[in-house]
Amino acid sequence: MEKSEENEDLITIYSTMIKIRKYEEKLRDIYLSDKKPLFNIAAGKIPGEMHLSAGQEPSAAWMSVLLRNDDFVYSTHRPHHTAIAKGVDLNRMTAEIMGKHGGLSKGKGGHMHIFDKKVNFACAGIVGSSFPPALGAALASKLDGKDSIAVAFGGDGSLNQGMFLESLNLASLWKLPVIFVIENNDWAISVETKDSTPIKNDAIRADGFGMPGVYIENNDPVKMYKAAEKAVKRARSGEGPTLIAIDTYRYYGHFEGDPEVYRPKNQVKELLAKDPIKIMESDLLKKGIISKDEDDRINNSAMEEISQAFAFAEDSPLPVGSDSMDDVYAPVDYSIEPTTKGRKLPVYMAISEAISQEMEGNKDVLYMGEDVGKYGGIFGATTGLFKKFGAERIRDTPISESAFIGSAAGLAAAGKRPIVELMFSDFVGVTLDPIMNQIAKNHYMSGGTVNMPVVITTAVGGGYGDAAQHSQTLYSLFGHLPGLKVVVPSNSYDAKGLMVSAIKDNNPVVYMFHKGLLGLPWMPYPQSTVTEVPEEEYTVPIGKARIAREGKDITIIGIGATVHMAMEAAMELEENGINAEVIDLRSIKPLDTDTVIRSVGKTGSLLVADEDYAAFGLASEITSAVSHALFGKLDKAPESIVSPDVPVPYSQPMEKYWLPDTQKIVNRVMEMFKK
Repeated sequence: MEKSEENEDLITIYSTMIKIRKYEEKLRDIYLSDKKPLFNIAAGKIPGEMHLSAGQEPSAAWMSVLLRNDDFVYSTHRPHHTAIAKGVDLNRMTAEIMGKHGGLSKGKGGHMHIFDKKVNFACAGIVGSSFPPALGAALASKLDGKDSIAVAFGGDGSLNQGMFLESLNLASLWKLPVIFVIENNDWAISVETKDSTPIKNDAIRADGFGMPGVYIENNDPVKMYKAAEKAVKRARSGEGPTLIAIDTYRYYGHFEGDPEVYRPKNQVKELLAKDPIKIMESDLLKKGIISKDEDDRINNSAMEEISQAFAFAEDSPLPVGSDSMDDVYAPVDYSIEPTTKGRKLPVYMAISEAISQEMEGNKDVLYMGEDVGKYGGIFGATTGLFKKFGAERIRDTPISESAFIGSAAGLAAAGKRPIVELMFSDFVGVTLDPIMNQIAKNHYMSGGTVNMPVVITTAVGGGYGDAAQHSQTLYSLFGHLPGLKVVVPSNSYDAKGLMVSAIKDNNPVVYMFHKGLLGLPWMPYPQSTVTEVPEEEYTVPIGKARIAREGKDITIIGIGATVHMAMEAAMELEENGINAEVIDLRSIKPLDTDTVIRSVGKTGSLLVADEDYAAFGLASEITSAVSHALFGKLDKAPESIVSPDVPVPYSQPMEKYWLPDTQKIVNRVMEMFKK
């Protein structure tokens, strides 16, 4: 029979399924070989969890004929079938799974965190986390006028995640070129689908978001291919997203070593009787699309490639322990000194000016968030920018923080420099997963191959009666997460310079502006926040503290609002014969301990003033570093003025009692010097 283009595609799909199945069978043998007679998850050449996709090949195999290298795929913790179908380097993927230095991520990611930038593939171990970054990659393509698309995979367990529903809404709202593939293998670990949702057909979820939903029964690779072909065409032509839900299954447990006590006894045997690979093989042979000899060649070719991949992995050296310290941050190279003194601006206008100048100079910079467009941002950070740059680059979003902040990971991977606004730092709980597990970690987990130039802006601080859910600073929460940089400006000059630096940085930067310092006309603020701001572009180095006032008797350290309290306190202390040096940290991460230690080494005394909570906080980190470096050399034990470990109270007398202030700093220093 003459082979049509469709038949050629079917042969490729069949060949891909063969390669996936044989690869996982080999992988399973090696994984289990050193874990007997008693299963030990940490033993052997491949430690950790292992999630195999045998049986789920039809949901992914279509990508081998319908996707290009410039299309993005975001997959799940069960990723081998999707990785192989997308064309991920099999040699280096195998080496990565075996924890070798020659792996795609130099052994830093492993089997659940496979990255291959050459074919734009990534996966993650958090259920539902594939959807938001796919939005970002799709948005990047749309903004650039390209016809590349993004595909996000998720299992039936991800259907009830907020990230999934938020992502469907944004994809449809913005008409993004993205395909959502739901692999319903009927089990979310041990919970059967019927016990987690009343919905019988996953595809009907698309109806609520105004996009096509296609349901593929019986794990059928040909029907999956034809549905995907329409979805790809739709996405490339600018018609928007599609949801494809396929009923599939896994032959093995959720992970290797899973006792599978939840499964009916004969279920796997029944599933094997309708193996999609065997059914497709029989169909191709029966229709004369392939011959028996061709079938043998397909199988032999797959085994040769797989054997080569495992040989490559075996020959690749293991990393050394100290390699773990590399790739936390991408290298950066920017430093621009101002040439003019400028004019006085409030902090919010300095922030807006910095964003405007970077957007003018780099078309890849965009800003997303709630009320950032016509409104100009609740706290003024995007004042005037909507009119200047339009709705595509100053993008208002629904209240869907997980989706739009999570999309920044995909935007960054696609070459954009997104700025995303979390209106209040208190709201981080609903979007901590994409910040903590993808934006902060993707550079490291990819072995340094994928940069995350993302700026997350957020408002912090109390003092105006907004109570416990709108008044926290949470500096230490963000500073605790490896991979993030965290900055907190205290004045207009630093606000602009730090924002320029944050946008130019190749790493994720959390830019925390204190509401009480912004200079907004409807909120009180210290006049000392309003400083001279040069009109031109300039940078303030991230990770470098500023000596705001020189002194010789004690070092007082402030961050954000407490810098101004410290400066006021220093003036009052001077009248009492105590000459205080004041340091404005400016950065939480990296923390400039060198400047702090030099100062305290000179003054012999330390007080840290911080609005964040006392326990496990910034003040403890600083006093620990100083005590360690200057053990036995200090005149007095380090002290701190911090907020107590209770939620921020509402009533003014209680909030005032809770917050640090100038007088508390003065009183504590006077006690230290017994004056």
